[in-house]
Amino acid sequence: MRSLPEPAPPTLGSTLLGYEEKLDMWKPSPLSSGLDTADTEALGGGLRYGEITAVAGANGTGKTLLAYQTIASHLIASEDGDVALIATTDPPLARLRDILLRRLDRQAWEPEFRQSGYVYRKEARTGDPPQDIQIRVTSMLERVRLSRVFDFPGAAEAIGEFSARLDEGENQQRDTAMRDEDFERVRAAANNQGITEKNSLIPEANDDTIKRSTVADLNAPIHLPASMIVIDHFANVVGPMMTKSQTQGHAMLTSCIRSLQHLTRRRNICTVIVNAAVGIRRQSTQYLRKSDDQVSVFKSTLGKPALGKLFSYLIDTSIFLTILPRSKEDAESAYGVDRVNSDFTRVGVIEVLKDRKGSREGRWSSFVIAAGIELRSVQ
Repeated sequence: MRSLPEPAPPTLGSTLLGYEEKLDMWKPSPLSSGLDTADTEALGGGLRYGEITAVAGANGTGKTLLAYQTIASHLIASEDGDVALIATTDPPLARLRDILLRRLDRQAWEPEFRQSGYVYRKEARTGDPPQDIQIRVTSMLERVRLSRVFDFPGAAEAIGEFSARLDEGENQQRDTAMRDEDFERVRAAANNQGITEKNSLIPEANDDTIKRSTVADLNAPIHLPASMIVIDHFANVVGPMMTKSQTQGHAMLTSCIRSLQHLTRRRNICTVIVNAAVGIRRQSTQYLRKSDDQVSVFKSTLGKPALGKLFSYLIDTSIFLTILPRSKEDAESAYGVDRVNSDFTRVGVIEVLKDRKGSREGRWSSFVIAAGIELRSVQ
């Protein structure tokens, strides 16, 4: 009778706890959205590593700009970290370049003050950024690995290729660390036996004093440079799959997001999925849905993220961007019975609909978009 292979030994809870503690210790600080007020008021410091964040909204609400601002924050904060940009449409990389130029220029610029009586005025820089900043931006863009996909299998394949690259880098670092560990163990054993480096006598490999320690677990985490995954306009590839077969589409989406979630947590990756919104009325920023399905803290926001409730259960954080009237008078002009003025002032609102950890849910902040590449607080 053919004997069955022995089952894998169970993993102790203490080992898993140590694994989680190491990951938390190596987890970088949250990524800034490019707007300090939004980071403080709504996002609790920014977008977290080790989590999947979905940014949803209608066209023109700034969801892609928010994703690109977090890419810029990642490239600036991590000198070795790379970005996997999975785009379902033509990505505006020139926009990302301009965002990096603007932010690096502001960081490098030493404010000059000109005294005029008792008033101090800060002089803004004019003209193009210095050459060294442009060279630095070019080197940063080389760490952005763009994958242009046209369907859901293409997006899943791009995620798998990025995961394989990270595994390869981890294996190389692990081999290097194990060789260094073996060398230190051999040298320590030689010193204990009174062997000096001059006579170059190395103990045998089967000596108990230099056998590989069982502490060196092959599954132990390796500290790698921080990474980021951005999937732009994810609904473009998921929607056709759902239309063809709802059941099969949900199964494939669930499998993909769970694999992505495992990769995100295991590697401490900041994953951002740019999603669409449903319930939008054409040629308007107002949404139409039943009031009993309200997801926002704002009564006038009747839309919701696309891809259904199943998708929201799979991710860690759900962010919704909308355009709302700025003041009470603007709201009366937009939604009141007597709409005397259709040209009212609008502001963007970033709102946290869901937070798996529960600390940011329901928080929001307002902003305006400047020059198409910058988020500014509402004055």
